[in-house]
Amino acid sequence: MTDESIVPASPEPGLAPAPALDSPERVVQQEICERLLTDDGRVTNTPQAKTIAIAALAERMSSPTPALVRAAFSLRVGTDMVNRLGDGDYVLVPLEARYPSKGATVRHVGELDPAGLGTAIRMDDPRAEVLVRQIAVSELMSAWAYGSNNNVRALAIQEVTAGEFGLTDALGWQVDGGTRKKIDIELINNRDTLRDFVRTQYEMTQDALAARGITEVIVYRSMSWHEDAPQPEWVGRLGVGDSFAVPQRPLSSWAVDRQVVEDWVNQRGGHAVILVDRKPARDVLSHPLTGMGFLDQKELVALRGDGVVTLDGVYSGPPAVQAEQTAASSISLGAPALGETATMQPPAVQSGERQWQPLTVTAELNPENPLDSQIQKILDGTEEAPYWWPRDDSGYAVTKHDLDVLGIQPVQVKWLVTGEAPLGLTPELYREFGTEMLDALKQDGIEPSQVDIRLKGTGANFFSGEHKAMPGREEVAANPEAADRLRAWLGEDGTGPLRRPYDAMWRLGLEPAPSDFDLDINSTALVRNAREHWQANHAERYQGDFMGGHGYLDQKALEGASPALVQWAKRWEGRLGRPVSLGVFESSGPFDATVLGQTLSAHFRETDWVIHRPDRPRAWENPRSRVTEPAPTQTQTRVQTPAQAPAPAQRPAARVREAAEKLARQRAAQPDPGISRNRHQAPQQRQPRPDGPTLT
Repeated sequence: MTDESIVPASPEPGLAPAPALDSPERVVQQEICERLLTDDGRVTNTPQAKTIAIAALAERMSSPTPALVRAAFSLRVGTDMVNRLGDGDYVLVPLEARYPSKGATVRHVGELDPAGLGTAIRMDDPRAEVLVRQIAVSELMSAWAYGSNNNVRALAIQEVTAGEFGLTDALGWQVDGGTRKKIDIELINNRDTLRDFVRTQYEMTQDALAARGITEVIVYRSMSWHEDAPQPEWVGRLGVGDSFAVPQRPLSSWAVDRQVVEDWVNQRGGHAVILVDRKPARDVLSHPLTGMGFLDQKELVALRGDGVVTLDGVYSGPPAVQAEQTAASSISLGAPALGETATMQPPAVQSGERQWQPLTVTAELNPENPLDSQIQKILDGTEEAPYWWPRDDSGYAVTKHDLDVLGIQPVQVKWLVTGEAPLGLTPELYREFGTEMLDALKQDGIEPSQVDIRLKGTGANFFSGEHKAMPGREEVAANPEAADRLRAWLGEDGTGPLRRPYDAMWRLGLEPAPSDFDLDINSTALVRNAREHWQANHAERYQGDFMGGHGYLDQKALEGASPALVQWAKRWEGRLGRPVSLGVFESSGPFDATVLGQTLSAHFRETDWVIHRPDRPRAWENPRSRVTEPAPTQTQTRVQTPAQAPAPAQRPAARVREAAEKLARQRAAQPDPGISRNRHQAPQQRQPRPDGPTLT
């Protein structure tokens, strides 16, 4: 924090400064707040307080249960918890019978002794959803308990709070590019749920304060520096009792008991100051009985407010020792955005970046083969592309020119549509690829009956989904080489696909690597192994990092739990000359976003490219040809894959209008929102505006 950021100031009009250190008012205010935090002494410990807050929040929040679970993916919350909800063949087994909201495992009834089910709850029992909501809320609250700025979820909560309460002048936070990407994923997937999370706490807290007639609180917090670092000049310039404006985050933790803060400062050591503030009730977001806040530290969480605080003490102690990690901890991820000196720059690009050399395919079509002959005629333009031909969701069909630009041989299109091999592999290599993958999983203790493996992305579908539009001229204008390549490909009018084809971004020079083999490996057994490895080796890490914003396994956890699989992927990256991405989910697969009214979803579909699953073992041995499938009818739901016939091509704007009108009709048909009625209704969705060339 720079001296320039510290400005002498007075509290906002109508709000008196904090009382003097020896003022009796402090004692009275502390007693009032302690009665609030303990419900007049009826709540005596943190687990009791959290149980009350979690149950109330889970019931009052209006977010649909699937959205709440997605926002809480972590060591204790995976996709099985939501995908299995309602299925009587599965049960929830709480980890602690006394405090079930701390977490539960999802088990198939066949895994358990019927006589020993104990506290297990069938997933089709209404109590299961109640518990799932409570577990999810508990996970959201744990993000703040771990630290207000030291994990991705807490940083996302900070940003959501700033937007929800209009705190435009709150202190920002600088992070590296990788962390920024993770925060963005959290916000894209969970902004509405996190907004509901903070707003509901605020409403519950304001109700509690109003019921007791509390209009203001006197609270304390510390600021500290490492013992080797000099204290800022303003510490000596300001005296105890002086008020000044200090940059503050949208949310911060404060204690209602000064002694709690002083004890923490003395335990930590080094240089520190204690701050005191008289906050209006409207600035209090939560306390231990309404959400975030640690009862043992007599803590509440407050909005930034006017930013004016009073210096209440200056300390210089012996070298710092490791203090208990709580919301008041100094552990952080990134740094305050106070100016150029605090800005964290992304790492410089390293020389010797890997040069990818994708597999060269020399095989050709056989003109004597009827299908090969048909494919050649389609590419020559003498035959219309049939329903099974690769297309994007605008109806754009792959052309010979596209294949030439992308370096794809016509025979690879044949292998794709017949199921003999995905793009990037030959049929022979595909068989070896799958066999070795299953062997690697078996070395890691995962039997073929315990895993479902699917290929996602352009390797299976040729085109990407609706979330990845083909770049247009405007997007590549700053890259002359990419602009020239795009013009040579699509011509002056820019007519081409709406979505990105296989390897397109790499061929244009816009990405450093070709399209990856995007593998979804769905195995609850593997995830359980990873949980055990995490608890044994990464207990100090924030448990929300165990699964990313998409609900798949953390890379470090995967490396520890499945080393043979990770080594297999590295070997095949070298053989195929392109990345191999491993997305590990529980056996029920990726989160189904369609239950929230979203069209973009990675959940299981009948049209998925299955490499192996228990009911279709070693699927490469009996490939399913898309050519032999009957053409879909007009009433069938279209999913973007080459296997299905697209609707007539529409201009992007027309598709957006159509989707918006459909959504408006759905909203109009919904009843007024209410806590008990809207739990399973989809939240309001914003329709994306597609980019890319206009198709005629």
